[in-house]
Amino acid sequence: MRISLTLAGLLMLAGSSLEAAESAARLLENGKIYTVNERQPWASALAIGADGRILAVGDSQALQAHVDGQTERVDLGGRLVLPGFQDSHAHVLDASSEAQGNCTLDPGEGVAQWLAEVEACNAGDEGDWLLGWGFALHTLLEADQAPRDLLDAVVADRPVALMEQTSHAYWLNSKGLALAGIDADTPDPVGGVILRDQDGRPTGLVLDNAGDLALDQALPPSRALAEVYYQAVLAGQDELAKNGITSVADARVFWRRGHLEAWQKAAERDELKVRTALGLWAYPSLDDEQQLAVLKALYRPGDAHSLLRVNQIKFYVDGIIHNTTARLQQPYRQSLPGVDRKGLYYFGPERLRRYVGELSEAGFDMHIHAIGDQAVGDALDAIEAGGGQGRHRLTHVELVDKADLPRFKQLNVTADFQPSRYFAPSFLEDNEPLIGQRAYRLLPLGQLHDSGARVTLSSDWDVNPLSPLGIMHNALSLGERSLPSLAAAVRAYTLDAAYVLRQEQDTGSLEVGKQADLVVLDRDIFQLPLEQLGQTRVLWTLLGGEQVYRAEGF
Repeated sequence: MRISLTLAGLLMLAGSSLEAAESAARLLENGKIYTVNERQPWASALAIGADGRILAVGDSQALQAHVDGQTERVDLGGRLVLPGFQDSHAHVLDASSEAQGNCTLDPGEGVAQWLAEVEACNAGDEGDWLLGWGFALHTLLEADQAPRDLLDAVVADRPVALMEQTSHAYWLNSKGLALAGIDADTPDPVGGVILRDQDGRPTGLVLDNAGDLALDQALPPSRALAEVYYQAVLAGQDELAKNGITSVADARVFWRRGHLEAWQKAAERDELKVRTALGLWAYPSLDDEQQLAVLKALYRPGDAHSLLRVNQIKFYVDGIIHNTTARLQQPYRQSLPGVDRKGLYYFGPERLRRYVGELSEAGFDMHIHAIGDQAVGDALDAIEAGGGQGRHRLTHVELVDKADLPRFKQLNVTADFQPSRYFAPSFLEDNEPLIGQRAYRLLPLGQLHDSGARVTLSSDWDVNPLSPLGIMHNALSLGERSLPSLAAAVRAYTLDAAYVLRQEQDTGSLEVGKQADLVVLDRDIFQLPLEQLGQTRVLWTLLGGEQVYRAEGF
């Protein structure tokens, strides 16, 4: 009996060894593959099956069993391979669209140059509204005339609305103010402030959600705009793939303006090149009962075959420190006229708790803009009150009370950072007049990482440049506030971001069975001086094993 079992076992082993290994559609070899898999961090070859999933990861010799006459062999020439980047906070449609105007101003220039540019834009633009962006708020505040009058001097016969470089303020002329319904008697909208002169007249500058009073008039839904939005989605795909981004969260989908339909149209036509999670905008001025009902009805978790999911909600709790609208625990040292000394709320604590609770129960994950320490604490409170269900994240997280640092890990809340070039030491100094010594606590990236919190990096494109390599460079250049290593920065842009997007079992690392979402770089970033990291180029981007971008010459 023992002999017969042994023979049977040998026959079974022989049979299994004679079975041909599954053939690869594509074999990447002779590379340096950083997998973001702790059990097998490095490899030199990777085999991709016909279904776009990873068949094997290892060395070239061991993977030859997956090669047949149909396998495409790609010699990487020693180049570095990473999992595809996952940008958990970008404004893909807005960044790629001319709907909000193509009159672009340089924030580094002065008022005279801006006005000359606006005048030139007006001569070459035939739309109902003249729209654009790029001015610097504090430069305009220092002008001798009211911002409204400055614009009127160059464009008086049509409405003008220009977005500030941070997107948290608008500059309007008199015609724009009138069509937006903004006059001396107009109350500040929820989450916004209308700056006024000594006589109570609007100066032409409006902050935060007050800008939507103009934009809602300038961009009413239409067939023409629907096509603009659709083309913007398509253009955004190419830009994402060029930067090695294989998954993205569009962080503010204005569902009342037709943004959602544009994304759905591209998905239905199989034109997406990136796995996408949409964050539906929670409008602060809408009726709660009606808005909650609409949002719940729009929930679409997607499936294994879909590149598009509608499963996130984007809130603003507060504004930004730059224009004194971020919500702080203690007052600003100086605030803009008409702004509460502690900043403002888009969604106050009670409303936020209700929205987070009901929408989490409906299946949504929350993507919450929280910059001031009071806003961060309120957001954490709302998530805790909701029972902790969901994969929620706070984005920006610029000022955090010491008592709230450990709560991110305790509540399984991700801290999502966009460490742009603005967070250089000069940025901290610039904020000292507004918030004093608190300025030197801004962006506690390293502290939250060291506390055990899940940290992600993202672009906030087009507020910042899109390149993940540039953002990673910045995340490692913040002194004591930096992430501890390049490996931590890569993980923040891959596997940890995949968790936020509910796809860490399928993407985010290069492991057998996962999707072959990957990027090939022109140099080994692990061997580079830090100052060269942002200069690295993407050569090749694969999504599910299929090419979505290839640099010329590769």
